[in-house]
Amino acid sequence: MIQKLRRFYFFLFITLLFVIGAYGNWYFTGEGRRDGLILETDARVKEERKAKARQAEMVYPSGEPTGIYIKTKGVLVLGIQELEVDGQQNASPAKHKLKSGDYILKMNETKITAKAQLLSLLQQNGDKEVIFQILRKGEEQKIKIRPVYSRKAQCYQIGAWIRNDTQGIGTITYLTEDGHFAALGHGISDSDLGVKMDISAGSVYKTNISTIMKGLPENPGEIIGSIAYIPENYLGRIEKNTESGIFGQLSRERKELCQGKKMEVAHAEEIKPGKAWIRTSISGETKDYAVEIEKITLHKQDVQKTLQIKVTDPELIALTGGIIQGLSGSPIVQNGKLIGAVTHVFVDDPTKGYGICAETMVEQGGEGEEEKASDGDIWCLLV
Repeated sequence: MIQKLRRFYFFLFITLLFVIGAYGNWYFTGEGRRDGLILETDARVKEERKAKARQAEMVYPSGEPTGIYIKTKGVLVLGIQELEVDGQQNASPAKHKLKSGDYILKMNETKITAKAQLLSLLQQNGDKEVIFQILRKGEEQKIKIRPVYSRKAQCYQIGAWIRNDTQGIGTITYLTEDGHFAALGHGISDSDLGVKMDISAGSVYKTNISTIMKGLPENPGEIIGSIAYIPENYLGRIEKNTESGIFGQLSRERKELCQGKKMEVAHAEEIKPGKAWIRTSISGETKDYAVEIEKITLHKQDVQKTLQIKVTDPELIALTGGIIQGLSGSPIVQNGKLIGAVTHVFVDDPTKGYGICAETMVEQGGEGEEEKASDGDIWCLLV
């Protein structure tokens, strides 16, 4: 009996030593501690560390309209078309092999960078079978196509409409101290396919606004301007095309695109419903116009629609009717902080639209590798 009691007390003693040791290690390593009757949990410690890591970003809100030119990786397939060949027959070599949205990266191991280059290579190849390396939904694969001689075009073709660039007008959201910029608040998508374009290069240029078409219900307005692709108008290169906007590096002085002072980027949790301001220079001078933040939806899957806004400023409504195409990227300011950028307009009510959180743009802009810019040609071609 005495021996059993000794064993019991011995195991009890060992157990107490283990518990005390574990608690002491937890206490002194900072994983948790007791201060009076308050015990800090792991969750609280992690939240404190996260808050320290989220240092406020300082940027220069812009609002300057800019001409945008981007070039795709390889050439983008827009669609397939039958070709008229000798006699009464039609042929469609690319049918069931290429699809809209595919990118042609290589032809017989030669890297494809432009539409005219691909057409030239097809002429050199003649009617021999060609191996194309394509990018489809993020995955590379190889396909074989035999070109035919088109009677109408009088050259060898595969029957695919292709494009390797696009252009338009948008707004620069903010600039950083080291000359980087963010614009649009959403990615650049192909106008025919509606998919975000994989780019190899791009540039931003000065633009001359010639007309502002006011937005009406069921008829969105737009900024109409001209872009002269000359060295004097070149502003910088686009390095990334993301879901949260385009990002790049300026080659000009920051003051050419921004007249305001540096401003703190608000954390999403700091944004409140109520009065805010849209900054834009479409009138010829940089102005802030009153808007109302009607709804905030954080952690939304579609980050481009986190903020629901309504234009209330009579001057901006008189000028544009509300939100129009080309205003995408216009910075939204509240309580002295940059909170977001305009992204979309309601088709049935041009005074209303959506915006993205500036914090999301800053996070997206800091991720990934840079891609250097180059030049390219315009529109699409049947090959």
